[in-house]
Amino acid sequence: MKQSLLRMMRIAALSLCALGTASALAQDYPAKSVRVTVGMAPGGSNDTIARLISAELSERLGQPFVVENKPGANSTIATSELKRSSPDGYNLMLVISSHVTNTLLYPNLNYSLSDFKPVTVIADTPFVLVANPKFKPNNVAELIALAKSRKDPIDFGTPGLGSTQHIAMELMNQMAGIKMNHVPYKGGAPAQTDLIAGVIPLIFATPTQSLPFIKNHQLKALGVTSSKRIGQLPDVPTLDESGLPGYEASVWFGIIAPAATPDDVIKKLNKEITDIVRSEKTSSRLREMGLNPVGSTPEEFQALLESEKVKWTDVIKQAHIKFE
Repeated sequence: MKQSLLRMMRIAALSLCALGTASALAQDYPAKSVRVTVGMAPGGSNDTIARLISAELSERLGQPFVVENKPGANSTIATSELKRSSPDGYNLMLVISSHVTNTLLYPNLNYSLSDFKPVTVIADTPFVLVANPKFKPNNVAELIALAKSRKDPIDFGTPGLGSTQHIAMELMNQMAGIKMNHVPYKGGAPAQTDLIAGVIPLIFATPTQSLPFIKNHQLKALGVTSSKRIGQLPDVPTLDESGLPGYEASVWFGIIAPAATPDDVIKKLNKEITDIVRSEKTSSRLREMGLNPVGSTPEEFQALLESEKVKWTDVIKQAHIKFE
């Protein structure tokens, strides 16, 4: 009995010691430079957002937050490296929606969502369903009607197999009861170039990517994938309004850390980043990029990850999308 009591007291003392260490770590954090990995090449939205937030964090916390680009295999190489890195708050990563779908698409991936702790969603953005002006349908209902009446499937372009745009288009196929033909490209820019040239009739593009071409009539917008219409295109209906009730798809951008990163450090990072995202300076910059500032709690981010996994698992399975 005495030995059992002593054991319990030791465990309690160790627990208190661990809690004290974690609190001290968070209080002193950061004491050196912090690495923020981006699994894509420099110059894209991911990279721009990571650098925007990192610059503000460096200023607020007095230590460099250094962005490192490690492109390859749709960010899975960089994510695998993050899993193996020290869980001390000095290794972070900016991820997008494909962070979830990658775990569903790659059969031999050496990590799962549970290997990471969510910090915050920084921003999100819907897609615009854009068509070449010579493509006959002027809205989603007309597109669906045409797809159902044709013997040959309508082509749609995407930045690549398993991309967020590809999976979002397959969701539209499934909800509309149609089957369009996927034409994968090596990125969103070449897909849009071919769309403007009339090589393909249809793509999903972000507002940032498509708005200049919609305004000068090189492209026409058929619908948006958000739950509500967007301010930049107030006359363009959502897919939900256009005969696909409940349809919603977007790209989100968030910060994650290795799973064993102390909760106090996660809490501190969350507070600092959400304060940055909600500041007039950063929120204005994000909106200029065509993004909606978010600044979620870790718990809200975790709930998003779980709901996205459920949603896209079924879509991917029905569409038979997989990497060998």
